[in-house]
Amino acid sequence: MIRHSSSIEINATVSDVFAFVSTIENIPKWQTDVLTTKVTSSGTIRAGSQFQEVAKILGKPVETVCEITEYQPVKRFGFRSISQGPVSYSGQVLTEPNGRGTRVTVNVHVQLHGLWKIAEPLFALEIRGATKKELKTLKSLLDRPAN
Repeated sequence: MIRHSSSIEINATVSDVFAFVSTIENIPKWQTDVLTTKVTSSGTIRAGSQFQEVAKILGKPVETVCEITEYQPVKRFGFRSISQGPVSYSGQVLTEPNGRGTRVTVNVHVQLHGLWKIAEPLFALEIRGATKKELKTLKSLLDRPAN
């Protein structure tokens, strides 16, 4: 299993940052390997809600159904893949005030299955680099000038 955690400071309110990262349709705006996302559950987003995403995994588009595992406004948003495939994954985004704005921490867990397991070292490097890049993209989208 691959586990990775990365954080960044963003000069924006916790409520603004959380609203952006927990809006399913915004995921492709800051997660470069996610091509599309679509909520498939009715009602407001909450634990148990589902969404579908198409992500590039080792260069190939893979369609996955995901479930929201935790939804605590302005604090945490978590999800996990629930469809069968070569890769199982879960993620969590934590937002917390840091005095100047918001500290965002992303936790990622990935399990490769079958022949994909041989690619785990390469995949781990890709995840680490992608997560840091995604957080920089998130910062560029949400960072506000200091007053």
